[in-house]
Amino acid sequence: MTVAMLGTDRRNPPTPPGPLADLVADTARSSASERMLAQVAACTAVRRAGVVPGPVLDEIAMPDTDARPTCIPAAIERWHHITESWPILEDEWTLTLISNGWRIAPELLPAMLLRHRSDAIRRTRVMVGAGDAGRWLVGHLPDLEPRHPAVSVTPEAVKSLPKLPIAPELAEMLDWPGAEVATMLAQSIQTGSLVHSHKPMLVNLIARIHQDALSNLINVLTGIDPMATGHGLATVLVDLAATRHRMLTELMR
Repeated sequence: MTVAMLGTDRRNPPTPPGPLADLVADTARSSASERMLAQVAACTAVRRAGVVPGPVLDEIAMPDTDARPTCIPAAIERWHHITESWPILEDEWTLTLISNGWRIAPELLPAMLLRHRSDAIRRTRVMVGAGDAGRWLVGHLPDLEPRHPAVSVTPEAVKSLPKLPIAPELAEMLDWPGAEVATMLAQSIQTGSLVHSHKPMLVNLIARIHQDALSNLINVLTGIDPMATGHGLATVLVDLAATRHRMLTELMR
């Protein structure tokens, strides 16, 4: 049949054996190609009829229900953006999600479990945010198991944000009102007191300042003169502050 189908010259197909010959012995199929296709169709039907079902498999037990709602789609997209652009915010994203009573969306679980296979603290947070669904998924997909399952993690380490290195003169701003932080940073960037070499410390600062300071910081840094030397640094810090502000807003309850 394969040779006949591939041929360009439709010749009379060979006479089939047994009942197939009776099936296609029909004067209505006068051409060789019609008789050949009838044989193909009949053989296909016979082959399908000979297929028997496989052994019965046990049904997969579903994970227990979780009363917590799954995080909204915007938060899911924010996690992807954070892990690609601002991974320094991921710890706060996960802890805020847990403390505000959200559950990690199922479509995020595989990526998060794979990302933190070797990080006991962050993986524990993921399992807390996932609930029974996380344990269920790992039980069915061994590739998601942790690399170091025997590592013990203290509750304090799971619930606390990691400390970030911040210079003492900048660390003082963590307790300042939002408007004062924004004004001081803007003036320092415009006058050149804070330059691109200070970026790592400034990133750590903005990742830890109080949430109420973010809006003022975004507004003031956005207003820095585009011709100023520190405009590029200010643009980067605005993106970080805006990302963190949106992240916390999306995870509010």
